[in-house]
Amino acid sequence: MSENKIIAAIEFDHNDAKDINTIADYIRDELASAFVKKMICDMANITPSKMSLEERLSLSSEIENKDLKVNISVCAGYGDDIDKKFNSVYSEFNDVLKAAIIFEVLGFNRLADQLRERYAVLVSESLLKSVRDIANVKKIISEDRSKAKKGKTNRHKSTALSIACNTWKKYPNASLPGLSAEIYAHLRNKWNDVPVVGTIERWLKESGMNPKSPQKNRDFKLVIGDKE
Repeated sequence: MSENKIIAAIEFDHNDAKDINTIADYIRDELASAFVKKMICDMANITPSKMSLEERLSLSSEIENKDLKVNISVCAGYGDDIDKKFNSVYSEFNDVLKAAIIFEVLGFNRLADQLRERYAVLVSESLLKSVRDIANVKKIISEDRSKAKKGKTNRHKSTALSIACNTWKKYPNASLPGLSAEIYAHLRNKWNDVPVVGTIERWLKESGMNPKSPQKNRDFKLVIGDKE
C-alpha cells in the first residue's frame, strides 16, 4: 500500500446499493473519514515537530503558493456515472486543502482534521451532484408514472421529464424555454391531448433538474429514451 495515498474502503449492503443517493452518501462519509485519519504531512514525509518556527512559516508560505491537484480514483462498481466522476484530477476547493496542510505544519492538528474532512465532503458532493440530480429525477419520473396510471397526473408528464433529463445530461446548456418548446412539439406530433408549452416548462422547472450553466442556448437536439 502506497504511503502517499488516502484510501477509503467502502462496502455496501445489497439493499442499500440499489439507491444511488445512499451510495453517494456512503462514498462522501467514507472519503471524509479517510481524510481525517491520515495527515498530509505524514504522506509527504514532513515532520513539523522537528522544524523551527521559521522553517514552518517558510513551508506554509510555499504551500500557500503551490498549485495543488488531487488525483481522486474510486471504483464503486455500481455504474459508470459514479466511477467516471471519481476518476479525475481535481483542483477545486484548493484553498480548503491548503489551509488544512498549513494548520498541520503549524501544529493545529484538530483544525487540520476538520478542514480535511470538510474538503472531502465538498469534493464528494461537487462531483456527485449530477449523479444525485439524475437519481432524483428518475425517482420523480417513476412516481409520476405511478400517479398517471391512477389518473392523478397528466399522462405526458413522465415522458416530458424523461426527455428533459436525457437531453440536459447531453446538452447542459439547453435553455428551459427552448427545451420546453421542443418537447411540446415532439409530443404534439404524436398526441392531441398534450398540455400547453407553459405547463411543460413548469414541470421541468419544478423538477429541479435544470443544470446551473451560465450559458443557455437552443443549440441542442432532443435525446429520446427507449421507453418514450
